[in-house]
Amino acid sequence: MSWLGALMAPPRAAGPPPDGGSAAWLRLAAYWLVCAGTLGLQYTSGLLLVELLAEFGKGRAQTAIVGSASTGVMDFFGFFVGDVIVRLGERSTCLVGALLAGLGIIASAHATELWHLYITFSIVVGIGHSCALFAGIIVNNKWFLRRRAITSAIGNTGGAAGPFLIAPLWGLAVRSLGWRGVLRVLGACDVALLVCAALPLTPPPPPLLLPAPDVGAQSASGAPSVVGATPPVTAREVMRNREVRRLAVVIGLYGLGSWVPVVHLVAAGRDQGLSAERADSLVLYIAAGSVGLRVPINALADRFGRRRLWLLVALLYALVDLVAPFVWGSYPLLCAYAVLAGGFTGGLNSLMVALAPEVSTPEHMAHATTISTATLGLGTFSGPVIAGAIFDARGSYVGGWVFAAACLVLSALTLVLPASLFGAPGHGELRVPAGSAWRGCAPRGEAHATAETSESRVGPVKAVSIGVHQ
Repeated sequence: MSWLGALMAPPRAAGPPPDGGSAAWLRLAAYWLVCAGTLGLQYTSGLLLVELLAEFGKGRAQTAIVGSASTGVMDFFGFFVGDVIVRLGERSTCLVGALLAGLGIIASAHATELWHLYITFSIVVGIGHSCALFAGIIVNNKWFLRRRAITSAIGNTGGAAGPFLIAPLWGLAVRSLGWRGVLRVLGACDVALLVCAALPLTPPPPPLLLPAPDVGAQSASGAPSVVGATPPVTAREVMRNREVRRLAVVIGLYGLGSWVPVVHLVAAGRDQGLSAERADSLVLYIAAGSVGLRVPINALADRFGRRRLWLLVALLYALVDLVAPFVWGSYPLLCAYAVLAGGFTGGLNSLMVALAPEVSTPEHMAHATTISTATLGLGTFSGPVIAGAIFDARGSYVGGWVFAAACLVLSALTLVLPASLFGAPGHGELRVPAGSAWRGCAPRGEAHATAETSESRVGPVKAVSIGVHQ
């Protein structure tokens, strides 16, 4: 076996997720590449929007569907990707996603009507990116526990690679190749990047994923044997967990507000009289903020509580959105807004995937993650379209930005609503002691929760104790 094969091999010792070591860091690097090939392209949808407005002459709402629906499908299809990953594994799922995304992008270059792009770019590319992205997310969550939020943030900085590479060259590339030629090049690059990222995407051995083995029993070899394991569950069963339902609402509302600047800020800048070069550069500032603030936000979340940071950052994001219409006439202030919007979006996107494991058992983690991000997909699809419709009706983006701010406020407030509003406790729900539930969490250390499981398909299952790291 080569040194690369040895590096990619998972550790042999049983125990909790390794949270480090060459094998774990290699998976994080693969996740970074996945984000570069998926989120990196999605973050540049504002550049494509301007070209499509000129090409097809449709309204902002209709044209915004192309980019926002691609992101929405990417997130929403995660609901189904959980089952695909269970059957195919993370590596194969990512490879399927790479093929679909590349084909969809290249096919988009041949669109002659706007609705053709709804199929090729919005649906096909969205599904392909969903398969690749969630394979990376699940692998990262399985390899890291204590460092889950910050490693998610580090991996998600790959999403800034697209804007950093594409935005400076976009104008020149479009003038030389046309937007159709640019899409052909991007399609080929996306396939190559995601195929490389897929190779190391393998989880740790199953014993590393079990929350609390019963070490009282031993096998014939003298090694501890794990009892109380449950068979695979479905997404419908995981939805019985009311905290998963709450998280889905929180993230859906966030999606409605967060993706409005990503899709519409370049067009808004041009509406305010900015040159094409200056308006396009706003994508760079969004990416810079995503890189610069993503890791600090999630480092603070690991230290002081992930839910508390979500509440704080969502409210700050809403405040910045309300101020934005008053600074559109100033290019420096608009750049500052782009940095904050990119940073808050990046930070909350990374924090989002670290929250799902806190409200579900490890066996339910994949489905809990994909259920919550499915509602993100509905939000990221609908939010920019609604903002575009407001522009078409009023000739201004002010109402769209106010709408985005309101959604972010509602996302934050949903965290402090009584849990009873989301139904009765369900199968696999984590019971967190008072003071460390959704209303807040212990600033340091671990908040221990009990995962209560009812009778499953194989009979009574013993409850297990899980340490939820904050």
